[in-house]
Order: sequence, then C-alpha cells, then structure tokens
Amino acid sequence: MADMDTSCPVRFTTTVPTQSLNMLNGKFMNDSAKVFAKRLRDEAGASPADQVARAFQIAFSREPSDKEVSSGLAMIKEMRTKAGVSEEVALERFALLALNLNEFVYLD
Repeated sequence: MADMDTSCPVRFTTTVPTQSLNMLNGKFMNDSAKVFAKRLRDEAGASPADQVARAFQIAFSREPSDKEVSSGLAMIKEMRTKAGVSEEVALERFALLALNLNEFVYLD
C-alpha cells in the first residue's frame, strides 16, 4: 500500500501480469466489451467490416488501415469457425481485443 504521509513527485509506470489477466478476464472489461460491441452493431450495422472499422474509429480516434480491418475480420471469422461462437459473441471478443490493445490502454 502507498505511504499516504509523504508526497511522491513522480510515479513510475508499472505493469504486472495480474493487470493483463484482469484486462482480459475481468468482469468489468468483459461487460465493457459487450457494451462496446452493441454500440458497434448499432452504429455500423450488420456488416462485420463496417463494425471493425467503427471500432478503430471509436477506440483510437483514427481511421484503420486496410490491414487492420482485414486482421479484425480474420479474427472474427476464425472465432466463428474454429471456436463455433455466434456472430454476436465473436464481435464481443473482437471488442475486448480492441480494448486491450496498447494503443487504447496507453497514451503516447
């Protein structure tokens, strides 16, 4: 626990394995990914390509490259075919991935 009696002029950036695991497995992030996926469906419609592109626009405030969109689509397709999940769940997993990317988690 931090010492509350003294000031700390600088805080060092630390990342521990439990933070990463919580970002992938924690209830808050998974609930957030579901809300994010719903927003993607509402704003981008039924097209997975449009949903992936919209995810990048929202999460990173920029347009995605063609490679990023195709990688997102490949992930969603693989989740559906290999893991046998629904389109809805596959989009939720993609949304969770987007929320865990360094570009979203860390500011430059």
